[in-house]
Amino acid sequence: MSLAKDYGADRIWIVNVGDLKPMELPISFFLDLAWNPKAIPADGVAAYTQRWAAQQFGPKYAAEIADILAKYAKYNARRKPELLDAATYSLATGEWATVVADYTALATRAEAINQKLPAADRDAYFELVLHPVLACANLNDLYYTVALNREAAKNKQPNTNALAEKARVLFAKDAEISRRYNTLAGGKWNHMMDQTHIGYTYWQQPPVDTMPEVVTLAAGTAPASAPTTSAVTPEKADYVSIEAEHFTQAVNGGGVSWQRLPDLGRTAGAVTSIPTTAAPTATPGGNSPHLDYRITLPQAGPVAVSAYLAPTLDFTNTTGLRYAVSIDDEAPQLVNLHTGLNPDNGNKPWEQAVANNSILKTSQHPVAAAGPHVLRFWRVDPGVVLEKLVVSPGAVPASYLGPPQNVVVPAIKSSLGSH
Repeated sequence: MSLAKDYGADRIWIVNVGDLKPMELPISFFLDLAWNPKAIPADGVAAYTQRWAAQQFGPKYAAEIADILAKYAKYNARRKPELLDAATYSLATGEWATVVADYTALATRAEAINQKLPAADRDAYFELVLHPVLACANLNDLYYTVALNREAAKNKQPNTNALAEKARVLFAKDAEISRRYNTLAGGKWNHMMDQTHIGYTYWQQPPVDTMPEVVTLAAGTAPASAPTTSAVTPEKADYVSIEAEHFTQAVNGGGVSWQRLPDLGRTAGAVTSIPTTAAPTATPGGNSPHLDYRITLPQAGPVAVSAYLAPTLDFTNTTGLRYAVSIDDEAPQLVNLHTGLNPDNGNKPWEQAVANNSILKTSQHPVAAAGPHVLRFWRVDPGVVLEKLVVSPGAVPASYLGPPQNVVVPAIKSSLGSH
């Protein structure tokens, strides 16, 4: 919406409020932002959420409630509930376990606040905060358990049936969480949570929630092999993964600076250049705006640099939004976010980018020697939002969110242009 304002689309903003519940916070934010966009800068979103929480529940727990709401939105943006399935995250890398642990910790925090609130506030708190956290924590646990069940069944492990039963219990718990919402306060919000969300096969919702398929083994089935672990951690990764906001240095220039976007993205925060109306950088390089990342690579040879980016539309209506990458003193290599991405119905790559809430682009670079290097991310077009960088000589373990950061975060040597 800030882009819309910056580019002059500021006379009429329209939001679909057919699903008014449970969208109270997003709709409030949209309307307040539309009323005065400059009053809520990118680094002021957390403060806005805290003010909103204080309006509903008072100031005592507002900061904690605001952070719970922010984390819930972040975790759900990784993959919308109706698009989740057992194969979304990786079992082998421990990614599934991490995602579920994130949500479990969030649910624990949300439940703890519920116990501290006055009784008169608890219905509203359940409706606005606790219900969405509990429902999505349970849903992720359901699909994780289904994934574990199917993996155990491959080797006929003795816990296969127990995992299948746990999945059925979690499926039933999903319905119970919805019933609790619908019957709260004498049924004040009855039927608001009746929309199906489990068992989608395409965009149109199914008529009822459908239990994911699980595997059970006949009694006395002997294991086919020794049990396999659900997570495999290599002793030493040959790749470097770093979150965008953990740059070593931000270089500004030509009226362009860099801005952090806290909590934006699927893992940590994101970084973009401002102002969004600044002209493209004709020739990236030298002292033109860029981000430096000091990294150490274990070997010489060619490497791939994978950039995880927000799925921004080409709002310039040109040839696509571009950035550039270089390692050390090589010439910056241009990369176009929108090659093959056409935001029309039926464009599968764009549909996948939206479903994943991420665009992944890769460039190839030579590395002369093992040891320390400087990875540079160059600003070319406005509106490019960087979330993560991964440098690897080969394929990295398959995962949905990409490899977690595995480097020590350096001290930042220059401030961002957030003001």
